[in-house]
Amino acid sequence: MNRRAPLKPLAWSILLGTLLVPPGCGPDEAQIKMAEAMCARANPKADYDVSARFIQSYARPDDKDFIMWAMDHSSLCLMGGNYDQAKAELLQCVADIENHQDTEKEKQAALSDESAKIFKGEPFERAMLCTYLGLLHYMDGDYNNARIFCTRANMADQTTAENMAKYRDDFQLAHFWLGKAYLKLGQEDNARIAFVKACTRVPRDNEQEELQATQRNQASEREKRMRLEAESYRLATRGDKPVPGATDVSASPGLTEMPETLPGYPSQHPAEQIVLRGASSREEMCSSVFQKDVNLILVVETGLGPIKYLLGENQFADTIIRAPYPERNVLVYLNGQLAGQAWQMLDLFHQADTRGTTEKDQAQVAKGVTQSILRRLPYIGYLADFWIVKGDHRYWHLLPGEVHVYAAKVRPGLYNVTIESFDSNGKLLPRLRLTRYYLPVREGQENIYMLHTVAEADNVYMTPKND
Repeated sequence: MNRRAPLKPLAWSILLGTLLVPPGCGPDEAQIKMAEAMCARANPKADYDVSARFIQSYARPDDKDFIMWAMDHSSLCLMGGNYDQAKAELLQCVADIENHQDTEKEKQAALSDESAKIFKGEPFERAMLCTYLGLLHYMDGDYNNARIFCTRANMADQTTAENMAKYRDDFQLAHFWLGKAYLKLGQEDNARIAFVKACTRVPRDNEQEELQATQRNQASEREKRMRLEAESYRLATRGDKPVPGATDVSASPGLTEMPETLPGYPSQHPAEQIVLRGASSREEMCSSVFQKDVNLILVVETGLGPIKYLLGENQFADTIIRAPYPERNVLVYLNGQLAGQAWQMLDLFHQADTRGTTEKDQAQVAKGVTQSILRRLPYIGYLADFWIVKGDHRYWHLLPGEVHVYAAKVRPGLYNVTIESFDSNGKLLPRLRLTRYYLPVREGQENIYMLHTVAEADNVYMTPKND
């Protein structure tokens, strides 16, 4: 007997949604543009400029969520390489967070719906905002402002919760750029302290269990995916007219098994050595001596940022979870030659999960419990339903999940930069290869590039050449 598997909740939602939508109805143009903008980090064909202009139209001071939209707008600008516009937007966000007050909305949020107040982000979001500004000022050669904003990033992330005291100074990416700024300002002692903090990561209590679960899930998913890859290759190469350029990626190597030279590139000759000085560990990369010699830095953003949603009988509490994404490790190739590893310098879910319990959280619990009790009392239970005690489910949608940094001294020239991504088991993710062509490494200066991994970014159909 052939039994069908029961529909999962998501499948039921899709089915019911399909049945409830009248024939001929569908999302309007604005909804489509919003979906495209919110999916820009995972879309290989995203038009960052178009999405940035669309989202910018929502960042109006009369909207209580205008800072949230401004944050998303800045992310789109960063992904699109429009750094000047991103910096201007981020600076405005900082000013609005500090100066924009609405007492009435604050009172309303304290008594009922938490999202009624002006959105100003979670501590880790404000820390990332300032870290971006530190990086952008550093790229502009404004090292003092880079120092100021990276310091502010660390201050923004310093939770007051006593049970999270050990995580108060662990925003590694901000410490890294702070160390870089101190070096440029000639403050080597401060730089050394900042670099030590950039390498210091205090594990969460349940981190090992989470990693093991992720490894099991990714191993299972990979096994299914590789079977499909092998079947796709078999179908693409059978018969008299095989698909040009078809490649079998079902036997992809692991992190420690990657070739020195990518297919399609000539083998490297010792006299043509590209990497003159690289880092074999995060600690080596985060040292003043090494950083003084660096002329190429790649800031590689991977995955999707933390997701916030509401839970509880009356949705009084908000919680943050890690978004599903496979990338956990990154290797860098320059002109097809293995150049080294990009080291993880920030895990945003780690930052979100170590915020601790705030007074706002305690107030929300009190409101939620009180309403639940009142709902069950005779006579006034009906009225209690009109008391909205929802938490705040707003968040910065377009943050990355992690940030990895590659730094080295390389021979000046033009480079094809290839990023290879690996899962939590160190297995290659062939569909996540990312290549950027002809990036210049100019002599006598630091060359900094921001990249973000995208699935299928290199999956381009190659037409056959005419003989």
